[in-house]
Amino acid sequence: MFHNIPIQMTRRMQYLEHADAADRVDGTPRVDRLRQIPPETGKFIALLAASAPTGDILEIGTSGGYSTLWLAIACRETGRTLTTYEILWEKAKIAEQTFVLAGVTDVVKLVQGDARFYINDYSEIAFCFLDAEKEVYAEFYELVVPNGPSTRVRTERLERLEKLLQKKYGK
Repeated sequence: MFHNIPIQMTRRMQYLEHADAADRVDGTPRVDRLRQIPPETGKFIALLAASAPTGDILEIGTSGGYSTLWLAIACRETGRTLTTYEILWEKAKIAEQTFVLAGVTDVVKLVQGDARFYINDYSEIAFCFLDAEKEVYAEFYELVVPNGPSTRVRTERLERLEKLLQKKYGK
């Protein structure tokens, strides 16, 4: 799955990796940064998405589209599509450019808006990569899991979700 990544996708991934590194060094405010997951995490979520049961594949928190590209690899491999949600208009525009330049518009649908208003449109969520602001993890968990009996939720920081759920439910 990872041996034949198209060159245009690799170039865009490298561009986003460099932008993230520069943002971390130059003091760009956190909300404005193009925060990327490490490539190893990208491969991991791609493997999880590729092995997900039948149903919808979602991403909540697109940023510049880096993690989306990894999920697009899984979608291509399995003949599926991905819907990704980005609440910030500026980041959605960058992600839109990413998907065109990387050649993944056939497997990626970008929605600029708050995913909380769309989740109930899905009845069979098979996989969801949650990479939104950490304060909303528990809320998204409650929205996503009931919409798919076999839903796999992967967060950018799984241990943070566990702590939030423990705090909310006392478990």
